[in-house]
Amino acid sequence: MVREDWGQHGTAMVPQSAVIREWIGAPPYIFAVTDLKKFNSDDRGADLEAAEYIAPEVATHKVFNISELSRLEREDKVIDHAIVVLHPYEQRELDTIREAAKADSVGRLFVLIWSPHDIVRTWLDGLGAINLHTGKSLPDPDPLMVAASGMMVGEEYNGLSSGHGKDAVVQLVRVFAAEGYSIDVDAWLRAYFAAGGSFRHAESIEKLVKDMKAGTRHRVTPRYRDNIVQIIRERVRSGQ
Repeated sequence: MVREDWGQHGTAMVPQSAVIREWIGAPPYIFAVTDLKKFNSDDRGADLEAAEYIAPEVATHKVFNISELSRLEREDKVIDHAIVVLHPYEQRELDTIREAAKADSVGRLFVLIWSPHDIVRTWLDGLGAINLHTGKSLPDPDPLMVAASGMMVGEEYNGLSSGHGKDAVVQLVRVFAAEGYSIDVDAWLRAYFAAGGSFRHAESIEKLVKDMKAGTRHRVTPRYRDNIVQIIRERVRSGQ
């Protein structure tokens, strides 16, 4: 849920918080925040405000830093109770959340997003997460784009902003455009995240696709055959 949908100009925090409580289940309510030191009555920050609406009784709060989620995978632990992540933004925080979800270290995860344009929203959409404001999730990303994005993920070790990684991204987006696919940043990012892509390299994909949409002609070395879309289509069809 995006914060502006949660608050709706100060008119909807109570009913929207009830929706969140219904989804996350019984207390204790576990909150993961960007900075535990600022989660106090003196600062009166946005994290504390949201937590007090979602869990009005302070005794039901358990709060920790988002960075601590990384310990779960290292220690092979799982939190079965729902975790409420409040306003994550920094790349390191986002990748920590992503890795925890990938490792199944958290049973249920609710994220209150600061802005509708935050990339964490695109990640959640790519994974088919339910938006509690609408009660729905977006349609699954196109399976051919997900397969192509998996090929991009395979180039992450060299980076995707230059070299072979950039070659792969640009050529794949181009050939899909030639097949009638829109050069759409959000669509490619959702597919990339669905394929297991990271926030770190998502920035490179976002920049390259935005450049291409604006008409930039990147000079790259072809990495794939001209009929790569057909090859991908056959792989998807055969379940490879």
